Amino acid sequence: MVIGEAALVALAAAIYLFDCVVLLERGQALIAGGSLSFGSRHYQISGKAVALMNPLTPFIPAFRSLPLFAKNPGVKLSAALRAHAPLAALAALQFLLIFAALPFCLYRAPGWPFFVALVLSYLNAIVMLVFLFLNFRKRSIPARPLAGLGFGWIVCLPLSVNCLRAAGVGVPLGMDAMQAIRFLAESEKQGARTALAAQVAEAMEEIDEGDERHGKLAALALQLELESGNGRL
Repeated sequence: MVIGEAALVALAAAIYLFDCVVLLERGQALIAGGSLSFGSRHYQISGKAVALMNPLTPFIPAFRSLPLFAKNPGVKLSAALRAHAPLAALAALQFLLIFAALPFCLYRAPGWPFFVALVLSYLNAIVMLVFLFLNFRKRSIPARPLAGLGFGWIVCLPLSVNCLRAAGVGVPLGMDAMQAIRFLAESEKQGARTALAAQVAEAMEEIDEGDERHGKLAALALQLELESGNGRL
């Protein structure tokens, strides 16, 4: 019986960790907690870089910037942050319910305490979904993707732990990586520029020199080099 319970907890953790994986296009950045990530340069799926959101911080919203040279009016980062920030406490509570309260009750109190913790987990997931929907509508953020996400959170409860970031990653943010770097602390900017420059260099290798995109990439690489030299953005 203990082995079965341990397997159930391990399965829930594996599902959650898998949900923390985000795929990024070339030059697309994952924005979370005042930092940028461009994913792994060694692990890719279908030509997209694999990025892993911190499994211990599901209460910090995450977003994806536009890929290189993509055009999208999108949603302002400030509006997206205001729509997600009020749910940070609920996301932290869901993390504790799923990976602390439920496993403890499963092992130590499998009766009514476990049932109460389970009901609270579902109720909290529904409350987060409702608040996200209302906040999205209030700030004119497309709320339709929440229908599919919410169904997954209810059917597979471990996915609800990541609801704040999963909803954020699906927001069509109107900002590319170069613009996102401007919001970073000075100590973070140089590392972000270096990572983006590496993405640009790889993209240039994949495109013929006669292609118009190659010229745009070369101009972007030069801009990054100049800004790295004088410390401005």
